[in-house]
Amino acid sequence: MSVRKTALRGTSLLLATAIASVALVTGTAHADSVQAGYRAVTSTGSLGHGASPGGQVTRQQVLDRARVWADARVPYSSNGLNSPYSWWQDSQTGGRYRQDCSGYISMAWQLPESRNTWSLRDVSTQISRSELQPGDILNDTNTHVVLFAGWKDRSAQTFYFYSESGRRVPTQRYVGNFNASMLSGHPTSTYRAYRYKKIVDGSVNPETDPGAPSASPAVATVTGPSDSAILDGQVAMTASVAESVGTPTGADFYVDGELVDSVASKGNSFAASLDTTELSDGPHKLTVRAKNAAGQAGPVSAASGFFVANKAVPTTATGDFDGDGKADVAVLYNNGQNSSGKNITTLYKFTSTGSGFKAPEKVWDNDNAATGSWNADRSKLSVGDFNGDGKADVAVLYNNGQNSSGKNITTLYKFTSTGSGFKAPEKVWDNDNAATGSWNADRSKLSVGDFNGDGKADVAVLYNNGQNSSGSNITTLYEFISTGSGFKAPEKVWDNDDRTTGSWNWKRSKPVAGDFNGDGKADLGILYNEGQDDQGVNHTAFHIGYGTADGIHGPKRAWDNNDRTTGSWNADRTKLVTGDFNGDGKADLGAFYNQGQDSDGVNHAALYTFFGRNDGANGVYGPAKVWENGTTGSWNWYRSDLG
Repeated sequence: MSVRKTALRGTSLLLATAIASVALVTGTAHADSVQAGYRAVTSTGSLGHGASPGGQVTRQQVLDRARVWADARVPYSSNGLNSPYSWWQDSQTGGRYRQDCSGYISMAWQLPESRNTWSLRDVSTQISRSELQPGDILNDTNTHVVLFAGWKDRSAQTFYFYSESGRRVPTQRYVGNFNASMLSGHPTSTYRAYRYKKIVDGSVNPETDPGAPSASPAVATVTGPSDSAILDGQVAMTASVAESVGTPTGADFYVDGELVDSVASKGNSFAASLDTTELSDGPHKLTVRAKNAAGQAGPVSAASGFFVANKAVPTTATGDFDGDGKADVAVLYNNGQNSSGKNITTLYKFTSTGSGFKAPEKVWDNDNAATGSWNADRSKLSVGDFNGDGKADVAVLYNNGQNSSGKNITTLYKFTSTGSGFKAPEKVWDNDNAATGSWNADRSKLSVGDFNGDGKADVAVLYNNGQNSSGSNITTLYEFISTGSGFKAPEKVWDNDDRTTGSWNWKRSKPVAGDFNGDGKADLGILYNEGQDDQGVNHTAFHIGYGTADGIHGPKRAWDNNDRTTGSWNADRTKLVTGDFNGDGKADLGAFYNQGQDSDGVNHAALYTFFGRNDGANGVYGPAKVWENGTTGSWNWYRSDLG
C-alpha cells in the first residue's frame, strides 16, 4: 500500500489527495497470480466426505466448503501479495489453504495444494458464461478469481458469487452482474468461465436472498474521497452518519458494490483505508451503509465516483484549460508499449464542473503512424497560459536520450489549448544543434510563471550542472520566455559559478513560482536545504529570484530559520505550494511539514504559511502554523501530495 491522500481546500490552497496520477486504461492492479508458497493438503475435512485431496467433488460440496469460509469470515492473507502468506485450516474444509482468491478456490475444489490464478487453468476447462453452474469459476488469470454460486436472475444476468477479494475484507458472498462494467474490482470483460475437471454434477441447494437491509434509522453519506477524485495507492474513505433514533455504531464501505472495510465505533464520522492497488485502474464507485445500536442497517448511500491510477507514474497538472474560471486537470498518461514496441502516451483532460469533474476526455495520443514513439516517463509536464489568450496550455520538457555522439538531447513541446481540447504537440525548442550543448532533461526542475509581466507564462528551469573541478556543486537558472506563438531559446539568467555564491546543490533545491511582492510579475522561489550544524540543528533557507521586465534575476535570501524562534527546519521534510492565500495580491508560500512520529507511533504533520511581503524588505514573513493533526489522528506526510 502506497499513498493515503486527503483533501484540505482553502480559497487558493489544495492539499490534494487526489491528483497525483490517473489511469484510464484498465490494467493489472491486483496480481494474485504471482502468489507462491506450497503446502501439501493431506485432508479435505469433514466436508470432503473422505475423498483424497485432488479427487472428485460435487457441486454441493464446493458451495458448502465456500460457505464455511464465508461464515467464518476468513481474512485475506495478512501480508497481501507478499510472503509470508497466511494459511487457513479447519475441521470442515481441511487444509491448509492459502488465504487469497486462488487459495480460496483451491479449498472449495479441495485441491491437493493452493494454486494461483494462472495454474487453476491446468485443472479446469474453459466454458461459456451461459454454461455456468454453481461451483464453476470466473477467472481473470492476471488479477482475480471468484466462485460462481448460481444465478439470481439469469434474464437480468445477475448471479451470486463468493470471493476472497483483498486485505481487510473477509471472505463473503456477493451479487454480480454480467452487464456491469466491473466485477469484484476488475473489468467484467476480463473474466473467463472455467469448470473443474473433476467436479460431479448433481442437485444443488440454491443460494437464498436475505432481502434488502432495513432502510431505517442510520443514514450514511460519503464525505471522502471527493466525487471524481483521482487516486492511487492507499487512500482514506470517510463518511458521515445521521441517526434520528439511536446512536450509530458502525459503517460498511463498499467499492463497486463489494464490501472493502467495516468500521465499528460510536459517533457520526467514520474513516477507513482503501488500498487502490487491489482495484483495476479506471473508474469505480464508493458507497457506504451505516449501522445503529439496534443492529439495523441503513440504506446504501449515494455513490461517489473516483478514478484509480496505479499503472505507471503518469504526469499530472492543473490549469484553467477552457477559460471558464475553474481549474481543470491534465494528465499525460503512459500506456506502455504496443505490439510493435512503440511507446504510447495519451493526454487526457478532466474538465471541472465546479463540484467535481466530467468524465476524462482523450484530447491527444501518439497511437498513429505519423507521430513516433513517446514515453510519458521521459516527460516533465508544466501548465501556463503561454499565449496569453486566457486559457492554460501544456508544456512538456522531453528527454530524447543521447545521440550517436553521446550528447544529451532535450525537446520542449507545447500543447496549445483550444478551449475544448488541445492542438497536437508543437516542438518549440530543442538542443539538437552545434551551438547549445548537451541538455539532460532529468537534471531539470521546471517552474512556470509570467516572469516578465507581459501577460504570457514563461518557463524557468533550474538545471544541475554537477560539480566543477574544485568539487563545488554548480546550478544554473534558465528562462524560456514565451513569444505567444512559441518560446525564445533558453537564456541563462543566473548560476553560482562565481566567487561569492558558494556551492549550490541542485538536489537540495525545491523551486516554486509566485508573485511574492505583488508587482504583477512572477518570481522564482527556491527552498534550499543547508544541512545540519554541529548541534544537529537543521538549517533551511528560502531564496527568491524576483521577476522583472527583463526576466528573472538571481536568487536572494528571503528567509532562513537561523533565529531563536523557528527552531530546526528540515527542507527534505517540506512540500511546497504557492497561492494568494490571504487575498492581498501577493503570493504566499504554503509548506506542509513532516513532524515525524510520537512515542505511540502516531504520524504528525503541520501546514505552515509564509506570507508574501512588499514592505521595503520584500521576501516573505516567517512561517505561521495554520494547521496540524493534533486531534485529527495519525497523518502520514509521505502519503500526502500538494497540488
